[in-house]
Amino acid sequence: MKEQYQEIYEDQSCPLDGRAAVHTLWITKSTCTRCADEVLDFSCSLNADCRKCVQEYP
Repeated sequence: MKEQYQEIYEDQSCPLDGRAAVHTLWITKSTCTRCADEVLDFSCSLNADCRKCVQEYP
């Protein structure tokens, strides 16, 4: 079975101070509509280690 990876860019605002940020997500697309896509990695343009941002992407 071939894995399908996707890179997504989302414009967000920082939950700490409201500054504009870009969240980059690397996900594996689910093969079933009942299962959620799996987030492989996450990066925030302001602070890649921000725990508030990471909590939005289980």
